[in-house]
Amino acid sequence: MGKPTEQGVAAMARMLEAMLLMPLHTLAQARKQAIPSLLHDITGLSKARISKGNRNALRPSTQAKVVQHMEALLQEHFEDDTEGLQNFRGWISAAPSTRSGALAPFASWVYQFEVLPPLRLPITKDVALTIDELLEALHTCCRNEDFQNFKSLLLAHVERHGRIVRSAELGTPDAMPEEELAALYVASNWEQAERWVRNLLEQLYWDLISTLDAEWSSHYFSGRKIKPLFPLVMVRPQEGLMESMKVTSRKNIYFKPVRRLLEFLYALAFYRRYRRWPSKAPKPATLAGILYRPGSDELADESLISNYFDGTTKVTLDLVQEHWQQLLQHFMQKRPENERPTAPFPMIMLALQWQALLVLDSGRSFFMPDMMNYGFVWRFRRRQWEALQAQYDSGFSSSGQRVDETMDWPEWAVDQSSSSV
Repeated sequence: MGKPTEQGVAAMARMLEAMLLMPLHTLAQARKQAIPSLLHDITGLSKARISKGNRNALRPSTQAKVVQHMEALLQEHFEDDTEGLQNFRGWISAAPSTRSGALAPFASWVYQFEVLPPLRLPITKDVALTIDELLEALHTCCRNEDFQNFKSLLLAHVERHGRIVRSAELGTPDAMPEEELAALYVASNWEQAERWVRNLLEQLYWDLISTLDAEWSSHYFSGRKIKPLFPLVMVRPQEGLMESMKVTSRKNIYFKPVRRLLEFLYALAFYRRYRRWPSKAPKPATLAGILYRPGSDELADESLISNYFDGTTKVTLDLVQEHWQQLLQHFMQKRPENERPTAPFPMIMLALQWQALLVLDSGRSFFMPDMMNYGFVWRFRRRQWEALQAQYDSGFSSSGQRVDETMDWPEWAVDQSSSSV
């Protein structure tokens, strides 16, 4: 076996670190920040120090300053709300961790979605924690330059899980293809394993997303949905583009995630009011008659909404939340605020992240996941979710559908290649 090169180890470590930072990337995109800026705000560390990585190498005095900074942020946020602060600390103390005791980034990201509305996401957290522990173990091998153990961990993972993470001993339907396993078996150094690991990380990411789609949105829509939800805020290519690879019109070659998010939030608020979907997607002029300019009591103009649609003007999580409340006020003005539906937070955060991850080359190209596989995993996780419901009580928030009613999506939202799942 050839001796692994330092460059190969470093490249592999950077790839794993990028994956471990994905939950932070989601939050950073939602706040329209770079990760160093976000971590600077949270920890008080300088961006230069943050760029060095390895927080475990901080001196005790520096770690103490980080704790003091975060405590000051909490005190400022909760002010005189002592009970709220105690509840938040209790919630933080229960956040998922790996077997080593380290914070589990993906499982903790999923954990936050159990709050509003209150629900359980055991399948998604289980998948996420499996990913966290695998990434942590692989990254440790990189630090130790231990390629043999690195490869053994990968082989053990695929032997147990296959292409889809096994959750709660409920099995997995998709073994790793022999040709993919063969490529891992013959890898003898970091460089030879890099492409294989890159493909695995992509599979793990979309496995987690489709699992969250199946579990979280089944709760949010009372189990009445019959198709995946999250593809409705992915990139939507022009009809036929993915099949023919030919552009039929220079206009709207593809719709970006933020546009699709705003269209769907409008449709969802409309549905909650009228129990039917709008017959067509809202135009910028329609939304301009409902949404307000940021930080203003004046309605937005059509050009601002158009800038949201094409990505010229970036939006944040806070802004989307404001627009969601404005949509509810428009469609459900007479309903008390405490009876109005909560925003679909995972969908919002992912749309903001995908605006950066799936839109490439300054908007000139885009990335599409394998939607056939996405739908396959979604259906498998949905069956797992249904199997678990008999074990739980019915104390979940819902979107108000009758027990006997199903929910499909509006045709105008799913008639393009990105939603063919």
